[in-house]
Amino acid sequence: MQLNKGDTMTDETPSRSRTTISDIIYFYKQQMTRFYRIGIGNKTEFNTVVTDRLLDATLRRLQELQSKRDTLIHKAKVSRNGVK
Repeated sequence: MQLNKGDTMTDETPSRSRTTISDIIYFYKQQMTRFYRIGIGNKTEFNTVVTDRLLDATLRRLQELQSKRDTLIHKAKVSRNGVK
């Protein structure tokens, strides 16, 4: 790791590097876009072949994360409003 003038090393992780569920959802959406653009049967830059199975698995995980996010948001709203 190279430090620039004025940089310091700490054991703490900066808050800006924390990954949220929305970040992960964004990543999966970008992956789906890339896979469709590359096309079934073609390879990614990592030499992975885009297949129906890969698209299905990526879409399934994206939907799971979106559902989890929606549930968390709903629970937070209910908790904030004091409604059970």
